[in-house]
Amino acid sequence: MDTMEQSPRPDIPFEYSLARLKKEFTTTGNSQGWMHTEAPLLLAVSGGSDSMAMLWLFSTFRNTNLVVAHLDHGIRGEEGKEDARFVSSMAARFGFRCISESLPVPSLLQKGESLEDGARRIRYRFLEETGKALGAWGIGIAHTKDDSAETFLHNLFRGTGVRGLAGIPEKRGFIFRPLLQYTREYLRELLSWYGIPWREDSTNEDTAYLRNKIRTVLIPFIEREVNSSARKHILGTAGDIAFFSGQEEKMQKSLLRLASVSLPFCSYACPISFLRSLDDETAAVFLRGTGRILGLKVLSRDRTETLVALLKTDGPWCFQWQSSMYVFCSFPYVTWVDPVILNQSDPSGLTLHLEGSSGIFEWNKWEFSWKREAAEKVSAGWMKAVLPWTGAVQLFSLSELQKYRDTWAPRWGRHIFPVLRSGSFDWIPFWGRRFSGSMNTSGAQLVVIRSRIHHLTAEKGKDDGV
Repeated sequence: MDTMEQSPRPDIPFEYSLARLKKEFTTTGNSQGWMHTEAPLLLAVSGGSDSMAMLWLFSTFRNTNLVVAHLDHGIRGEEGKEDARFVSSMAARFGFRCISESLPVPSLLQKGESLEDGARRIRYRFLEETGKALGAWGIGIAHTKDDSAETFLHNLFRGTGVRGLAGIPEKRGFIFRPLLQYTREYLRELLSWYGIPWREDSTNEDTAYLRNKIRTVLIPFIEREVNSSARKHILGTAGDIAFFSGQEEKMQKSLLRLASVSLPFCSYACPISFLRSLDDETAAVFLRGTGRILGLKVLSRDRTETLVALLKTDGPWCFQWQSSMYVFCSFPYVTWVDPVILNQSDPSGLTLHLEGSSGIFEWNKWEFSWKREAAEKVSAGWMKAVLPWTGAVQLFSLSELQKYRDTWAPRWGRHIFPVLRSGSFDWIPFWGRRFSGSMNTSGAQLVVIRSRIHHLTAEKGKDDGV
């Protein structure tokens, strides 16, 4: 239900005054880069006190080219619909366009995904898609000091490592957070002074959700029984850790750049020998770095240690990072692979007749361009091959041809790696197999074939820690 609207009082304390708020708002806007941008800003508004405070601040101090976004998660029935109507009406009151959508989040959860995690993933996807469609400079999220402290404890208990304890960043990618300097209590007082209503979400009191339990039970207990300034100290520690997190990211960039190899259909790949050369802590840093650059959920400490231990084991193995990413070891590489690729069907072999002097053909998400011309000799590389002209090319998957059973290719990908045959010559793209047969082809008509991949991707489960 809505809180009661109140008229602004003539005796508003200085800490809630427009003069002070304008100065703080302008400083934050200049620091984060959105204050003077001409591109649209998208504000994520749930209808709660934090997001309504953000909406009011922008309407008061920067009210041009703003769009409000609201998502009904389909969890709270009529209450959720009423939130949507409330946000739409408040956006209209301030003169802003409102983009609202309702999605059945419980039915859209990925395998093994909690309702809390799924709602966050779907919410961010909706916001990012909406922001990109608008050509927005960025998306404003109304996180506060309280959210940062709650996130610190949540990630501490999950064992997410340095990155997870660094607090909520003011800006990351498309997302900016203009309210991190304020507490939730301060913002509610602010709204009351200026007569701005908000909605209460009944699920915020449901301690079945870990974050709610931390907010409503654990932190109040710590402040009451241990230290009344605990929240302040948590935020100070998060700020200190942010420095070390920055150092870790620099280390990760160096390691990832050094280890990276280009393999088809992989989100990332590196030699297993490189990973085995690292000590356990450095390997953990490396793995957290791959998760960061791929936009994956932060692994818990236990799961990170499990993956580090796997790096030392012989033989092929598979580790599910999350529902949208698997890690495979297939000597000599470790690869991060999207399950969309794993689910591709095993195609049958076929023969393609080449007509004319050039053309294009496709096979199982691969695209090949060919051109008939004279050349000195046959050759094969990763992206290009020169094969004898026979008027036709046969295609097989590696898994079909027993003669190549010992050829290196990851077990997860043998059904989508092609073998191209022209006459007695075979070529495996991205491997460059040297073939049997005569090399004395000077002046003969040959076919030059170039390969490329239609990349397949699935949605990555981003985790902003909130």
